[in-house]
Amino acid sequence: MRMGHRFTAAAAALVLATAPAGAALACDKGEETDRTEYTAEKKTEKKTEQKAEKKTEEKAEQKAEKKTGKPHGKKPGKQHGRKTGARAETDGAFLKTARQAGLAELAMSKDAAKNALMPCVRTTAETLVRDHTKMDEEIKELARRLRVTLPGQETAEQRRSLRDMRKKAHKREYDTLWLKAAEAGHVQALDLLDDEIAKGKNADVREAARMARPVIADHLAKVQVCQKER
Repeated sequence: MRMGHRFTAAAAALVLATAPAGAALACDKGEETDRTEYTAEKKTEKKTEQKAEKKTEEKAEQKAEKKTGKPHGKKPGKQHGRKTGARAETDGAFLKTARQAGLAELAMSKDAAKNALMPCVRTTAETLVRDHTKMDEEIKELARRLRVTLPGQETAEQRRSLRDMRKKAHKREYDTLWLKAAEAGHVQALDLLDDEIAKGKNADVREAARMARPVIADHLAKVQVCQKER
C-alpha cells in the first residue's frame, strides 16, 4: 500500500502516556509486527498473481493477433477497474486509521471532561468530544460509501492505558499526562491529514481531510494554551 509507512506511524496518533515507560493509546508492538509481516506477505502474493495474469493476457493477445492480423490492445475497462481498486484501498486505509485514532481521542476526552483538575483541560476536553463526535459520523458515512469496514472500538492497549491514567483522576499528574498525550496525538493527526490531502485519490475523502485539518489544528492550539497554564 502506497501510504502504509505513514499509517504505521499515524496509528500511534492520540497517544496516552500513562506510565514512566510511556504506554500509548495505539496498537501494541506485537500487533503492529504481525500486521507488517502479513502486509508484506500479501504484497508478495499479489505481485506473483499479477505477473502470472500478465503473462496469460500477453499469450492471449499474441494468439488473437495471429488470427486477425491486428494488434489486440488491453481492455481499457479492466485497466480502469484496477486503478479504482487501488484508490479505494488507499483512502480506506486512511479512514480506518482516522477512525481508530478518533475512538481513542473520544474516550480520552470524555474521561478528561469528568476527571481533569484544571478548568482549561475540562473545557478543552468537552470541545474535543463535540468535534470528534461530528467527525466520526462523517468518517462512518464515507466508509459506508466506499464499503470500508471500520474498527468498532478502542484497542485493548488503548483501554488499558486509559484505565491506568484514570487512577490519577483529579490530580495534577492526570492533567499533565492528558495534555502531553493530546499534544502528541494532534501533531500526528495533522501529519495524517496532510498525507491524505496531498496523496489521497478519492475527492470526497480528501475534502473531508481538508475540512478536518483546521479543527484539529484548533484543538492543538487549545491544548497548548492549557499547557502554559500549568
